[in-house]
Amino acid sequence: MTKLIICEKPKVAKKIGSALGKVKKRSYKGVPYYEVERKGEKIIVASAVGHLFTLEEENKNRRFGEYPVFDVRWVPAWTVKGKEYVKKYIDTLKKLSKDVDDIYIATDWDIEGELIGYHALYHICGRRDAKRMRFSSLIKEEIIRAYENPDRIDSGLVDAGESRHKLDWYYGINVSRALMQSLKAVNRWRTMSTGRVQGPALAFLVEKEWEIKNFQSRKYWVIEGILEEDIKAIHSREKFWDEKEAKEIYSKIKDKKEGKVLKVKRRERSIKPLPPFDLGTLQREAYRIYKLSPKETQEIAQKLYEKGYCSYPRTSSQKLPDNWKYLKNMLEKISEIEEYRKYAERILKESRKPVKGKKEDPAHPAIHFVDVPEEPLTSKERKVYDLIVRRTLSAFWDDMRREYIEVHLDIGGELFKLSGARTLYNGWHEIYYFSNFEEKEIPNFREGDIVSIKKIELEEKKTKPPKRYSMSSIIKELERRRLGTKSTRAEIVEKLIKRGYVVEEKGHLRVTNLGMAVIETLKKYCPEIVEEGMTRDMEDKLEKVQKGEMKKEDVLKMAEERLRKILQEVKSREADIGRELIKRMEEDENIENSKKCPRCGGNLVVRRSKYGEFLGCSNYPKCRYIGNIGKKGG
Repeated sequence: MTKLIICEKPKVAKKIGSALGKVKKRSYKGVPYYEVERKGEKIIVASAVGHLFTLEEENKNRRFGEYPVFDVRWVPAWTVKGKEYVKKYIDTLKKLSKDVDDIYIATDWDIEGELIGYHALYHICGRRDAKRMRFSSLIKEEIIRAYENPDRIDSGLVDAGESRHKLDWYYGINVSRALMQSLKAVNRWRTMSTGRVQGPALAFLVEKEWEIKNFQSRKYWVIEGILEEDIKAIHSREKFWDEKEAKEIYSKIKDKKEGKVLKVKRRERSIKPLPPFDLGTLQREAYRIYKLSPKETQEIAQKLYEKGYCSYPRTSSQKLPDNWKYLKNMLEKISEIEEYRKYAERILKESRKPVKGKKEDPAHPAIHFVDVPEEPLTSKERKVYDLIVRRTLSAFWDDMRREYIEVHLDIGGELFKLSGARTLYNGWHEIYYFSNFEEKEIPNFREGDIVSIKKIELEEKKTKPPKRYSMSSIIKELERRRLGTKSTRAEIVEKLIKRGYVVEEKGHLRVTNLGMAVIETLKKYCPEIVEEGMTRDMEDKLEKVQKGEMKKEDVLKMAEERLRKILQEVKSREADIGRELIKRMEEDENIENSKKCPRCGGNLVVRRSKYGEFLGCSNYPKCRYIGNIGKKGG
């Protein structure tokens, strides 16, 4: 009996083959695959290389840029420029699947993995059903368990995956074409793009920009008492919004040299270990600590998974597996590394149980280490691996204990407060020491003590505008708003930056004039496109498709009807939309104020056509001057 196992990536194929027995490496057209003998059966382990099929417009004879378009079909990905290498993987799977008795799908256990596996099964192997291996790590024991206890292909996951890809195509292609055709309607050209999730994501970033632009700073005053050793006590009112009142109180106490301790309040607090990582939390921590972008962190974690060193990273769970045998095996392995040994050994000796977070994932546990690296890791891989190991070990450890102290002072009849904090017992923080806890030591004050006051200060301050999102906080906000999925959020942010809608400045995301122009124009003429409610509604429907509660055809039909209505309105106002976009875009940094039009004196603006960039006059169409980039007007 011959069996074929189809994996998602070549490295995973090698790992799975090695877990099932002694492998013999073979190749076809330069694509490696592996043969294994197990219990008298021949097993062939081969791989895809991510998505082998992509969506394409059925009617290629349409006029360039024509919309709306909803007739799409799945085609081999090698037909796309730059993806030609995919063909040899398709050819290899086709050849290997010809005479096998059974096919096992061993792609990643999520929507995309299910779709990749099913497309290989159906479009290449000509079958609709296969056995399904489901696993969350590539350790030998789990691979054998998944092989010996296979599931079936989940049609709900496949339908949800296909629907998601088609919805993204519908929105991305049609709305992007609508924007470009609107520019063309006023004789301009620029490549423009947006998407089903990118639009709403950019929209709330634009909202933040308006909050900042419309923010009106307010003055306020604070009164502080400076004690010995420059310890500061602040007036209990904290902020005075009335200057006159602040100055009156300051004048009353400014010459006071002593204060009396009215009350000392001490409280101890136990702080439980942080839960193990889900993907979003790992991305945020890696950015906060090492300034690794969310996308880079996700890619590194995926590599560590494929090498067999950590569990599957695209998970929403904050809970480790309940299986003690599994955890024991994992901890015994990590004790081979000296810096983690004492923690792993004590956890094993005391059979400690880890804390659990609130979040769950139906397919995968929280991200955790599963093995010790057999090969040198890159500097960044090492950092992410260390974060995962320490976060996992700390989940088993003791609570941290902190003491918080609040002191009330009477200075000239006015109440002042000062506070301190210190760590009494490090607990889990000894292992996962990346969390910041302020150590603010203050003297051992007692009620009735008289304290010396060096001086009283009155300081004028201003309220600050809200902060822009960082690469870390944007992931959390996308998750909170239910925009995108755990696997796509990092990519959404990267696309917004790549397309010039957003730039990263000093760790924060600022929307460019181009990004502002796109969102404000869409909000004015077709607001539904950037509304979060529509995107969330689609996500809810996709979940129902996954659970078998809705048919994918119904979801796609509803989306098409909704989009047709929106795009019909856009078509009728293309010129208005184009003029609005141009007006806003010309406020962008592309205006070269030092260069004037030699014909009318207007500003020369960098413009784009399908032939490239050129200088045009800001007074177009009244003035039709054109110049080359790099030439000073004329």
